[in-house]
Amino acid sequence: MAPYDAPHRVHGNPEIPLWQLVRASTAAPVCFPPECVTVGKHEFRFVDGAITGDDNPSFHTMLLATAEPYRLGWPMGEKAIPLVSVGTGTNAMADAGLAPGDMNILYNASTLPSAPMFAAQNEQELPCRTFGNCLSGAPIDREVGDMCLANGSASRRAAADKLFTYVRYNADLSAGGLAVLGIDDASPGKVQKLDAVDGIPDLQRVGRAVAERDVRAAHFDGFAP
Repeated sequence: MAPYDAPHRVHGNPEIPLWQLVRASTAAPVCFPPECVTVGKHEFRFVDGAITGDDNPSFHTMLLATAEPYRLGWPMGEKAIPLVSVGTGTNAMADAGLAPGDMNILYNASTLPSAPMFAAQNEQELPCRTFGNCLSGAPIDREVGDMCLANGSASRRAAADKLFTYVRYNADLSAGGLAVLGIDDASPGKVQKLDAVDGIPDLQRVGRAVAERDVRAAHFDGFAP
């Protein structure tokens, strides 16, 4: 067990209520205020991890389960670790008509937060699909593809000693991505907003469409009871 998770530790992680951890991990800047968490005599303010390089925490989670300092001791191997990553939607926000003069302070303030988040997602996908046997996932980019062995994007030599099995389910929330899912009547601007409660019905439709398109029982062969 990790040192800060030990039940006998004074002011350890087990003292923090689960609801507060969830709230802290979803406190996206601008949309939601930071969550104040008291640990012992100190108060800390937490924001969504999406602003860090762990916007997609899949690879870090694998390390948490297997790396020696965390003391969880989970064995590595394709048959030992089924790592399933469910995204919250992507939008590359490419603008072919963007001119240098358009990138003023207001433009940067509104778009820069999403740019590193999108980049961080892709940067985390690369090690997941390099060290894991990726069974399903959208292409990372045009250069590396989806890196799935079944689709010919990974060589058998590279797949010889994978450390875990990996699946990535996500949706492209751009107008083109929604059209591919058959949901072209949904507003991209509405479903892309983190705090748009009125977009929930359309997001539910997106989730069902992605599940029907991507999720397969075979992804869980050897893991599901």
